[in-house]
Amino acid sequence: MVSPDPQSHWIALVDIEDFSLRPETVQATLHEELYEVVWFAFGRARLERSACQVQDRGDGMLVLLPASTSPAVLLRELLRGLQDALAEHHAKYRDDHRMRLRVGLHQGLVIQHDERWAGTAINDLARLVDAGPVRRALAAAERAHLVVVVSEELHRTVVLGRYPGIDAAAYLPADFVTKHGEPRRGWVTVPGYPAPPGLPPATGELPTGVGGRPGGGGLAGGPDGGAGTGDPAPPVPQQPPTATASQTLEAAPAAPRTPEAAPAAPAASPAPPAPATRRISVKGDYVEGDKHVTIHPAGPVRP
Repeated sequence: MVSPDPQSHWIALVDIEDFSLRPETVQATLHEELYEVVWFAFGRARLERSACQVQDRGDGMLVLLPASTSPAVLLRELLRGLQDALAEHHAKYRDDHRMRLRVGLHQGLVIQHDERWAGTAINDLARLVDAGPVRRALAAAERAHLVVVVSEELHRTVVLGRYPGIDAAAYLPADFVTKHGEPRRGWVTVPGYPAPPGLPPATGELPTGVGGRPGGGGLAGGPDGGAGTGDPAPPVPQQPPTATASQTLEAAPAAPRTPEAAPAAPAASPAPPAPATRRISVKGDYVEGDKHVTIHPAGPVRP
């Protein structure tokens, strides 16, 4: 079957924190309340409910928004609406029914087969919302009702655009590596905090994945749709360095000494052989009789 042509959408993904750890009765209440919270926030962002397509995810919602949606209005008003609706929910329920959300926003192409959706943009957004740094930021922000993560593209085009009501300084990068070893970066903000707690300050460096591959500005992911590991790239196991001979001698304990004879002095080198000589008997120039002389290679010389 031929796939239909993809359509461009703004995509919102909402997950309830620690949903699976709650009793089933609490899960049912939170699931119902989630829709009330999201619809209230969409109203604040001037989004018609009929123009939005929703896919229920049990512990959250995946929402396709019209491509004509203003990204600045979406980023500003949707977050304010979610913050207000969650504060009202918290005022109505006990702490065991408290709802805190991880919210992701992205834009991209989506292929729709009736009620089924597919697309790299959806996969990438799921990885962002499930990333370890995003979870840690919400866990560290104890008084917060939600944490928001946006894609690199949305951060570059909207957050850094300095549009009214959007504070670029309140966003910090969240770097992680997917289960396939692909580096990813999202940008996180926590409403009510000047900067997301639990995240290091921005350094301007891109994340590095397995094999030292730097992460780029794009967010192309694999087709499996699974969330990433959310954790930084694990260090490659290193073999301990081999000690040099001098290090080995320094590290090894000295062997106990046993009495032993002093080493013999080295034998003296033999003296070089003297020049070959021979004695002869000759008549002297001044004295009669035999005379011993030494003959050198150059000829006889008197002693």
